[in-house]
Amino acid sequence: MTVRYDPEIIRAHAQALYDQARGMVFAWGLAGFVGGGVAGAVLDAAMKSGPIGAVVLGFIGMALGVRSARSRAFVLQLQAQTALCQVAIEANTRRAADAVVSAASPPEGGRLTQVG
Repeated sequence: MTVRYDPEIIRAHAQALYDQARGMVFAWGLAGFVGGGVAGAVLDAAMKSGPIGAVVLGFIGMALGVRSARSRAFVLQLQAQTALCQVAIEANTRRAADAVVSAASPPEGGRLTQVG
């Protein structure tokens, strides 16, 4: 099997990184809410108070989860942008190289001949 350059694979990878970043913020926010809610419920049970602690700690956990997920999501988005930038660099370089090659080669039938 011959390996060939395919920019669509890189674009698909970049899209997958963006999708992963988007899902990460939601998942970590949900996990933070559940984790904070469980910790708050345990604390409420120990203190024999109402469920307000579970809700408050749930929202605090959600905020912390979203905050840390956003920083990790930014790294994934940066990796996607780097890959897309490399695709653009390759396309521009190929276009410039093709222009140089076409300018350097004489046109067909337009060769000069020496007379006399």
